[in-house]
Amino acid sequence: MKRLCGIGAVLALAACSDPGPEADRAVAAPGAVVETGEVAERPVRDIAKTAGVQTSVPPQVACSQSEQTIFSCETPGGRTIAVCGSEGEVQYRFGERLAEIVLTGGRFAQVPYASGGEAQVAFTNGETRYIVFSRIVRTNFEPGEPNHPKITDGVMVVRGGKIVAERICKAETVDSVDVAAGETYGGVSREIFIPD
Repeated sequence: MKRLCGIGAVLALAACSDPGPEADRAVAAPGAVVETGEVAERPVRDIAKTAGVQTSVPPQVACSQSEQTIFSCETPGGRTIAVCGSEGEVQYRFGERLAEIVLTGGRFAQVPYASGGEAQVAFTNGETRYIVFSRIVRTNFEPGEPNHPKITDGVMVVRGGKIVAERICKAETVDSVDVAAGETYGGVSREIFIPD
């Protein structure tokens, strides 16, 4: 006889008498991500489905009209990265139409470079950090020549102090990091979040 775990705001697979191979995975609210392997990610709803537990439908990736769009872009693979703010909370979302990854608790950072700078919003999921960034750097230092700035936006996935994945945005789809929004959501650090 198979025992089903309780359903609520938080899905607690650890409460099962026979946790099986999923026992060593972190579990969060429906729509959040459970880490599996080096870079692979698996939504909680997939683990719940295997266990026979129904979960709520994940949110849309795009920020709603009632939310503040802090960052948004599309990756070459057709997925969207969005950072949305609402009611004192910042949320990271990644996926196609529906979110495959949802994380809350973003921290903001900004630092100027010579002829450029970088703004970031970092989210933590267990041992993994998702660092959304908008970066501009000067690429030409010849006197009298144009600057030719390089602008890059995307998300770095950092684990164990190393970048294990980097998803770069398609330039024509970017709403760069609105670092000024950080003042509303806990402040802005003057040191960026780089791998440990």
